Amino acid sequence: MDIYNSETMADQDHTRQENNGHVIRIGSLTVNRHTHTAHVEDRPVTLSPAEFDLLWFLASRAGEIITRDELYQEILKTEYDGLNRCLDLRISRIRKKLGDNRASTHFIKSIRSEGYLLVRDCG
Repeated sequence: MDIYNSETMADQDHTRQENNGHVIRIGSLTVNRHTHTAHVEDRPVTLSPAEFDLLWFLASRAGEIITRDELYQEILKTEYDGLNRCLDLRISRIRKKLGDNRASTHFIKSIRSEGYLLVRDCG
């Protein structure tokens, strides 16, 4: 198994990329780009292709705040007009499927007036 990050970095960041970058493990979350699957602990998470692409992008940048502008450009290949809420809705569905709720956000956090953050030490 190839690990891009050294074990020290993986332990420090709680993020590991494995299998030539096809698998990202962040706490209890595993996202596999090769099989287009995600798991929380051992529970499979059913995602649409669009939801998976968004989760993969967030996971690949775990610990970084990603602006709506950047998400729209990277995921939808369009500029954010300030009105379109399709990615907000998609993130809401992903959160629900991962088990996040208002009382307990373990995975994806909204950073007011900035964007979204997938927490490095989630789950």
